[in-house]
Amino acid sequence: MRLRKRHAWGAVLVALFALPVLKPDGVGLIEEPAGALFGWFAKLTPSPKVFAGSDGEAADADLVRALERENRILWDRHLQTQQRLKQIGALQGVLDRSELDRLPKAVLARVLRAHAAVPLRRSILIDRGEADGVRVGQPVVMGSVLLGRVRAVHASSAVVQLVTDPRSRLEVFVRTSTGKLLRGYAMRDGSSDGRDRLRVDFVRLKHDVGVIGRKAPVFTSNFDERVPAHLLVGLVSEVSDPDLDRMPTLYLRPALDLDLSTEVIVLQTREVPTGAASPRKAPRKSSR
Repeated sequence: MRLRKRHAWGAVLVALFALPVLKPDGVGLIEEPAGALFGWFAKLTPSPKVFAGSDGEAADADLVRALERENRILWDRHLQTQQRLKQIGALQGVLDRSELDRLPKAVLARVLRAHAAVPLRRSILIDRGEADGVRVGQPVVMGSVLLGRVRAVHASSAVVQLVTDPRSRLEVFVRTSTGKLLRGYAMRDGSSDGRDRLRVDFVRLKHDVGVIGRKAPVFTSNFDERVPAHLLVGLVSEVSDPDLDRMPTLYLRPALDLDLSTEVIVLQTREVPTGAASPRKAPRKSSR
């Protein structure tokens, strides 16, 4: 029995080796089913994650890093948009109270340099200039806070003199405990701790105007038509003896904080159309 099986397998092997010689064109009865089977296997696409090995893992890591970069960019844009909306909303509230005949044009600008090259100066450099309609004297704000006014203008940039600069002079209103607004003049004053501080002089305490306490807000007045009234300048931190001559000296911490945003707003006066009547100026008020 075993001998017969060996003879059978030997005959099969002889036939397999003899077929390519006897049938060089191939035997269709055998090759067609085998070819169809191998063709079906060839159509199967292997999974890249299974067969790619280290190349596939590297491609996945690059994709993850690209998605993370895109996510950071989108998040930064979202935060920037939120800051812009916050600034514009706060500025709109100030302009509504200023009773202006014509609202100024608000131009967004990016801060290129947040500190002056000269240690005694306080200024910033913005990326808007003469080509964008920026002119000397225009106020620059961050929301409802006055930062300063344009000092020098170049073709595509401008230098903004901050309210904390030693050369800056500004007429302001200080609000008393009864809600009255008293006029004074703010300028830089050095402090013992090295921080920026402003001094307000020529504030007259009349009868029934209340008192000026700490953290009393100090705003811009309506003296300069280019600078809207009620922009926040700072909060009172110290008041000299008010009973001495009823003209106390106020010291305040500026409200500006350049770390809050990398963008500021330049307020530009809108041009009056040719032939139109000149706008009515807001009346000057010394108290309320």
